[in-house]
Amino acid sequence: MPIKMYMTGLMVVCLSVSCKKNLETYTAPEKVSEVQLANKKVQLAQNNGEWHLYKNGELFYIRGAAASASTATDPDYYCQLLSEYGGNAFRTYSVNENTQAMLDAAQAHGLVVALGLWVNREADNFDYDNEAAVQAQLEQLTVQVQQYKDHPALLMWYVGNEADASYTNTKLWDAINDICAMIHQKDPDHPVTTALVNSEQKKVELIKEKVTELDFLSINSYAPNLPSVITNLQAAEWDKPYIISEFGPRGTWQMNPEPDRILPWGNPKRLVEQTSTEKEQVYRTVFQDHIMANANNGCIGSFVFALGYQTHGEVLTWFGLNDIDGRAFGVLDAMHFCWTEEYPSNRAPQIHSRQDMLLNGMRAEDTVIIAPGSTNQATVVASDPDGDPLSYHWLIAPEGLGGPNNGPHPGIPNLIDEPMASEITFTAPGAGQYRLYVYVRDDHNKVASAVIPFLVE
Repeated sequence: MPIKMYMTGLMVVCLSVSCKKNLETYTAPEKVSEVQLANKKVQLAQNNGEWHLYKNGELFYIRGAAASASTATDPDYYCQLLSEYGGNAFRTYSVNENTQAMLDAAQAHGLVVALGLWVNREADNFDYDNEAAVQAQLEQLTVQVQQYKDHPALLMWYVGNEADASYTNTKLWDAINDICAMIHQKDPDHPVTTALVNSEQKKVELIKEKVTELDFLSINSYAPNLPSVITNLQAAEWDKPYIISEFGPRGTWQMNPEPDRILPWGNPKRLVEQTSTEKEQVYRTVFQDHIMANANNGCIGSFVFALGYQTHGEVLTWFGLNDIDGRAFGVLDAMHFCWTEEYPSNRAPQIHSRQDMLLNGMRAEDTVIIAPGSTNQATVVASDPDGDPLSYHWLIAPEGLGGPNNGPHPGIPNLIDEPMASEITFTAPGAGQYRLYVYVRDDHNKVASAVIPFLVE
């Protein structure tokens, strides 16, 4: 679908929902022939004062996903899935042994890649006063750029991801500027950016002053902070385009405004997770209200977090578009709607709210504490928009422990009676902190999930 049709059509969809105010004046740019483009594969240009990305002379709005480590376990599968759902790009975070396979899979499925170059963090004890170390980093990244700059699936370069996390040494920005300059020299065909941990105004002002080689800015931002991104960029008088390089529901590090989802045990305190259907609504709203709604304000696209299943973080099931077996959560249905103006022909099962999963009659927020060896009951209410038959899969996992391939824990065996039903009885394990999960699957490789943390003492 041509990008002009995509943007105009999506505007019509959004006028019927919550982003009407921002999109009612949006018009797609004029024909590419009216824009003065350089002889580059990928470039940025302004049309009537608005920034747009062009690939091979054609408008290209980024409908992307952030690749997780799990994506590399089967890049062909995940690239095909992303393409089928209407995505056109994904971003990576570093060059490693999987990079070639990821690029090749992207090309095979008509996708492009925002290739990540890992820039060391002061938070990880890298010293930007150490000139030899900074030079060695530049030389290493130069080799990586030379290696992949001509791959046909390459879209752009990401010079670091959240390299600004807890930083204090502003020489970081000098180093990033030098890397960007190197890329412009070695590969003038592809633009460069860096992904920030937030859009704090003074930091953006400093970047505008010191990192002049950046072609555009990228911001990782989650549901509570997304409204402030455009406000901060405008306050900083940022005059280049930007991308939302990660987005999703409220992060585990942002829970203080929702105290009812913070439980009284654990260090750090244990958290209540949304159901997959609750997350689905968050992703759709975020995209419509704060990403596509700012297409007139320099936002040239986004990368939803994260394709595949999560392999790090405080709660391993908090993010992720897929379960550990690759089944699609409803979040992917939401992105299909955002990217293509319609839902897929078959949709994922739904668990509408946390009230639909109970443990001994209590919700996740109700501080569930049980005794070792006690007998307990749990229930879930799920539905399927297409009337597909549903199967239920329950497991109990120790809090904070992962499983094979750094994925979610597979569950403690022999605790649950008949774990394939919508209602179960289970025997409590020994003293400790746990999570009770339910995965509700249809017969079209789709899934819904809900979880209740509980304490055994």
